[in-house]
Amino acid sequence: MSARGLMEKLPKKNCGSCGFKTCEEFAEVAEKDAAQLSRCVFLEEKKSCPMSPEFKEKDITWKDMLERDYDFVLDKFPGEPGPRETIILFNPTNVEKLALKKGDIIYGRPAWISCGCPVTHVGMIMEDPDYFNGTVIWCIVGPMLAREKGINIGYYNTTAYEGLVKFTRTELQIGRRYYFQPRYCMLQWRHCGLVNSIGKTKDGLRVRIEGLWIG
Repeated sequence: MSARGLMEKLPKKNCGSCGFKTCEEFAEVAEKDAAQLSRCVFLEEKKSCPMSPEFKEKDITWKDMLERDYDFVLDKFPGEPGPRETIILFNPTNVEKLALKKGDIIYGRPAWISCGCPVTHVGMIMEDPDYFNGTVIWCIVGPMLAREKGINIGYYNTTAYEGLVKFTRTELQIGRRYYFQPRYCMLQWRHCGLVNSIGKTKDGLRVRIEGLWIG
């Protein structure tokens, strides 16, 4: 497969899990040596990667990387890098102390009562932060960006997800708890949360999920 064709199936998140700095660099190596394809944890033969643009319903196995079932896929809003997350820093006053603003690249690890995810997350701030409450709304981006211009926020708690639901196995209802798969989760682990807002859009259901945990 050509490097260009392979790029259409790769996550384009430059996560570095394969040992290469970027997906482009990995694609160039894999074009010459197909055995290298096994390095990408998201790439499966005859299946589109959940992070790729051409991801379709037929590609969904309805099981996460640990073979656990989930109810729906949480996708991003058009033009954004991933589903939105509302986070609160362990020390909320640091939002103002660090002078965080829309467009900044920040990184830290979710812990405390929310997730306990073992992966450091890197995100782009999508709106001007709420200095009063110490909350930030961001979208997860590739971890390589943190090496260039990232701001370390330390530990934080994820309080909400918001995104589009295009693919679901069940009818969603406000007030019910579901297992869901954030499409751009690097570990491809299912999450759990309570749906507290649903709105119809031309691109799918706009859903907000709170009370989060992984597993």
